[in-house]
Amino acid sequence: GVVKTARSDEKAANPATWTSKYGSVTFNQIGRDLPWGGINETGLVVEILALYEAKFPPPDERPCIGHVQWVQYQLDNCSKVEEVIASDSQVRISKPPQVKGGHYLVCDKTGNCASIEFLNGKLVFHTKKTMPVKVLANSTYAESIAFLQDEQIEKPPNAQGNVSLFRFARAAEMLKNYSSRSSQLVIEHAFDIISNVRGNGIGYVLGEPLYTQWSIVYDMKNLKVYFHTRGNEQIRYFALSSFDFSCKTPVTILDINTNLSGDVTNNFVNYTHKANRDLQKKLLFVPPEEIEKLENYPESTVCMDK
Repeated sequence: GVVKTARSDEKAANPATWTSKYGSVTFNQIGRDLPWGGINETGLVVEILALYEAKFPPPDERPCIGHVQWVQYQLDNCSKVEEVIASDSQVRISKPPQVKGGHYLVCDKTGNCASIEFLNGKLVFHTKKTMPVKVLANSTYAESIAFLQDEQIEKPPNAQGNVSLFRFARAAEMLKNYSSRSSQLVIEHAFDIISNVRGNGIGYVLGEPLYTQWSIVYDMKNLKVYFHTRGNEQIRYFALSSFDFSCKTPVTILDINTNLSGDVTNNFVNYTHKANRDLQKKLLFVPPEEIEKLENYPESTVCMDK
């Protein structure tokens, strides 16, 4: 029941406007309503991963939305993978030219998943029969699956390195080897896969070693979320059933770097403008005038149920 107008990445644009159908819990690096990933109350999960080959569509008659807020748009409006794919006819995704691109892993409660990429200005997706392995790293899905299926390339189970294709292959192999009859719980196995392929300081970004900062496992069937961070390896979790998603109730937030463990439901606090501003003060290479826009964006949304 929240009316939103997209923050456009373009100066002269027709921003998308929508009213959210579903509530969600998201992980945000740059501020409220601009998540890198999350899950909504129907069990739909959307996550963004870096993809330098991405090329988003040029302006056309469709209203546009930024490539990060696209995640929130899908969580607000969709319950199934097919709906996410179909939304390409309704909104155009965009990004500022100075920002590297990304692609998306989308899964729903039925177990269906899709990789969604924007290549040469067009949406390209793989799902069901065209997605034999439900894994995504930082290369296109087509390149990744071709690498996995090329028997001439040696892919040791524990091959070291931070190369995207090898990480894709390792995750695929570990996923294949999991048995529901195993004594290991599926949540533990999911974290083992993430640990095996996470950034371990070998790669570099802007001259700094690349380390995975957080790891998330979504239990879509039971609507639970588990996570840990680089600074706190203790697994924390919460159930979506613990939250009231009516827009009549306050938005709540949690600093995931807080030193906690176990069920963190009671550690969520009411969202404040200051909390949003404090997060954005940590952003690098963002002009002050842009930070001010990010800081004030949540105040532009309107609850229709009040």
